[in-house]
Amino acid sequence: METLKAIARRKSVRSYKPDPVPEEVLNTILAAGCAAPVGMGMYDSLHLTVIQNTEMLGRISEAVKKIMNRGGSPLYGAPVLIIISSRESMPVAGIEYANASCLIDNMLIAATDQGLGSVYIWGAGPAVSSDISLMKALAIPEGFKPVSGLVLGFPESPDMSEKELKITISLNRI
Repeated sequence: METLKAIARRKSVRSYKPDPVPEEVLNTILAAGCAAPVGMGMYDSLHLTVIQNTEMLGRISEAVKKIMNRGGSPLYGAPVLIIISSRESMPVAGIEYANASCLIDNMLIAATDQGLGSVYIWGAGPAVSSDISLMKALAIPEGFKPVSGLVLGFPESPDMSEKELKITISLNRI
């Protein structure tokens, strides 16, 4: 698929089939994330945790519900959650969120290219980092904190329609 076509087809999917994501597809998506630009080239300041265990996904879902004070299924029944963690001590405030977003955006577009649905899951970062037992169970490296994540899988209702690529956000040109 062409890049602009993948961008035009990318949607936030909130309902997934329980089918597992093939390992080679998942590795392609992870490699796309690792190709993202990272502030100051500090790739060693990031860590990816891939969760496919349904019991662990359930625990994380409950933690997200608790911290976000919401019901439902905050991971939308997706079979894969990828959490991006960053070193706690960074030279520029907030860069960990920019870096995580760059990785996630690449992975979201790659997932679309591979025929999967996906959605950005901000609440997974704070939910996991607020629960020491989850941090240990997920083997988050010492000195790192989860900042964000994404879920992916095969959508319940695939939608291959494309958005028109046009400028829709307020801007000015100087």
